[in-house]
Amino acid sequence: MKIIIPAVEFGDLKSKIHANFGRANYFALINSENDQVEFIKNEAAAKKSGAGIAAAQLCADQGVDLVTAYHFGPKATKALKTAGIKMLELEDQKLIKDVYNEPEIAKIIDSKK
Repeated sequence: MKIIIPAVEFGDLKSKIHANFGRANYFALINSENDQVEFIKNEAAAKKSGAGIAAAQLCADQGVDLVTAYHFGPKATKALKTAGIKMLELEDQKLIKDVYNEPEIAKIIDSKK
């Protein structure tokens, strides 16, 4: 299963999670099957409009199954749903490394096995 988490900093699992999915500077792409982590620059972050849709397309292009974030805009939500990508809204401020161990994410990963 592939999971994307919007990141404030590049290449650091201790990075804070970006507050807004579409405007995140980077994404941490985690493959739960082999625990590999790759950081991707979100080229859509600087767009005047349509950042959420473009970020959702990036997720679809990467074969992502789940996206976690504090906030998904309405256009990003629609685009992710259309692509069949699950969304999990986070409530508490966390670091990227902490989110992967969330019980809700573990349940979703286990359901894919």
